[in-house]
Amino acid sequence: MKLVTLIIIAVSSLPAMGQGVKIHIPDSLQNSTPALPKIEFAEQEYDFGSFQPVGNDSIKSHSFRFYNTGQAPLVIQHVATGCGCTRPQYTKTPIAPGESGIVTVNYKGYGQRVGKFRKSVTVYCNDPRSYTRIFVRGELKEYNLKPVL
Repeated sequence: MKLVTLIIIAVSSLPAMGQGVKIHIPDSLQNSTPALPKIEFAEQEYDFGSFQPVGNDSIKSHSFRFYNTGQAPLVIQHVATGCGCTRPQYTKTPIAPGESGIVTVNYKGYGQRVGKFRKSVTVYCNDPRSYTRIFVRGELKEYNLKPVL
């Protein structure tokens, strides 16, 4: 709102500028920066290590803690994954400045290709950067796709 007011003052004074008229801009409008949220993750990547995706190890999960280091409430708008093997859960309420939230990433390895993997999770929010990425990685060991009877 302050920026809009400043622009209106500047545009309305254009005819007067060539006549040596000085415009006073109040100190409250000068050097003011808008209050914005800022998301900061405690970690950007988590390694599940090497595992066989069977039994209790069929789904791996990790919670990424993030902080709002900005000056306005932070809102996670959407969390997207690049694969159906990763499913996110996240804090859906606004995060006040100085507070934290969680993005939990669940990775289902069963049915996936054996070997190393690295999956990205994109967190969209109202931070001016609009999104940030976090990653999970690991290595699937050889396993039997058919259940043993």
